[in-house]
Amino acid sequence: MRRLVLFAAAALTALGGISGQASAVNLALVLLNDVSNSVDELEYGLMKDGYRAAFSDPDVVASIIGNSGGVAVAYVEFSDADKIDLVLGWSVLTDETSARAFGEAVALAPRSSAGSTSMTSGLLAAADLLKTSDYTSSRMVIDVASDFHGEGARVARVRDQIVADGITINALPLLDDRQIGTFDGRHAYSAATNWTRIPIAEFYALNIIGGEGSFVVEAKDIGVFGEALKRKLLLEFIATGDGVLPWSLRDAESATLSDDAPRVLR
Repeated sequence: MRRLVLFAAAALTALGGISGQASAVNLALVLLNDVSNSVDELEYGLMKDGYRAAFSDPDVVASIIGNSGGVAVAYVEFSDADKIDLVLGWSVLTDETSARAFGEAVALAPRSSAGSTSMTSGLLAAADLLKTSDYTSSRMVIDVASDFHGEGARVARVRDQIVADGITINALPLLDDRQIGTFDGRHAYSAATNWTRIPIAEFYALNIIGGEGSFVVEAKDIGVFGEALKRKLLLEFIATGDGVLPWSLRDAESATLSDDAPRVLR
């Protein structure tokens, strides 16, 4: 946690501090991004491009403008328990200019680490960032993107602890079908293999997401990360607060999707 605080100070200095609109925002959102060594440089680049594209998308910009008080966002990267970095501190987005600037800043920020994966540490750090912010009266959400699929019981307990504090956790699990080895010399397995034998998106639905209106947007290929991120941001920015979605998003959830299209689970 000390590492997160130190990076917070640097990030807020670079961005000019927290906006005076703190008390008025409708949503406080921590974007928690996995940068562990299972995410290679090509995938990391595609993820950063996805943030740039999503925050410049006209639908996402319109959804931000639709929040009368704006939305406060921060971007955190995590891998090992001692490698949790607040890359971009709180910024209030109210229009196209601020949304594009935030997406561009995320895209241009250098990678902070590439260690193992500590989902519990990442979630707890994101929750502390929300609870110590000026946005505790707003809807508070952690938005985690990761290919992690371990620590089931432990991470579920941490999830329950965070949700009890009034924070919602949504997730964008990354499925990776690259073959990385064999089991007993015969059966190939991939980076997407979950040793609990539960599909990864369902693992996230059972163990990681929680809180009012929580959901999973599944990205079956890193190439559709930007599309999945856009879909997730729309669901978060346009949420009514009671878990009810506008008709256009309900239709989007029930639409027939291609094999690689992002899928929503609740």
